[in-house]
Amino acid sequence: MRDHGRTDRTLALLARPGAFDVLHAMYSRGGTATFAQITAEARRATALLRSLAAEDFVNSAGCGSLDFEPGAQTAFNLTAKGEAVAGHLIRLQELITNRPACRGGHRSAL
Repeated sequence: MRDHGRTDRTLALLARPGAFDVLHAMYSRGGTATFAQITAEARRATALLRSLAAEDFVNSAGCGSLDFEPGAQTAFNLTAKGEAVAGHLIRLQELITNRPACRGGHRSAL
């Protein structure tokens, strides 16, 4: 597959509602979170974890193929790729949240 297609697929995955929440749940806990912790922060966690695992953002030693919903205490880990992407997304969110407002109440452009 061409890199452009892979990039488009990755960006589409990261834009899905809840994808950031799944990554954030693990990143904010040092890279590992249980399924219960993830589901407390993200809707549709099983489907998102399945997609994130297919793109090598997350893995789990005790979960297998994710054909079924994992147990509450099943641990999920960010891969090196997942940790890098999650870190970038969190820094981007912080930058957007903390940027100063311009006159007229609009935020400045990045």
